[in-house]
Amino acid sequence: MIKAYIDCNILLDWLLDREPFSLCSAKIIALIETGKIVGLVSPLTLANTYYIISKEINKKIADEFVRDSLRIFSVPGVSLKNIEEAIFNKYKDFEDDIHSSIAAENGADFLITRNKKDFKADKFKVLDAEEFLRIIEEK
Repeated sequence: MIKAYIDCNILLDWLLDREPFSLCSAKIIALIETGKIVGLVSPLTLANTYYIISKEINKKIADEFVRDSLRIFSVPGVSLKNIEEAIFNKYKDFEDDIHSSIAAENGADFLITRNKKDFKADKFKVLDAEEFLRIIEEK
């Protein structure tokens, strides 16, 4: 089964209904909810999304988001190895390097983000939501 690591901006597009990105993000979340693909999110992603949702909407919705995420997504931990790889990699952004390490360590086939240029990956493809959906529809 396809494993897709979901970046924070994809979740925020969906949750905050940010046009024109929300439709593709919602389709990806639906694929995960229906078990057609495995969606991976890190604890960092959950924490960052929680913070933004609690500020943009409210804490009750942010709490619901985290509860639902634990049911919908696979949430691998952040290991010492992930931190070490990120600090030694020094590609562009420490946090994004942590995400790349977690995605690779957990066998992600794809990392879905709107910030493709921020990720360097050898073990998976980095795509935006629209590109990912095109690939899924071809299969």
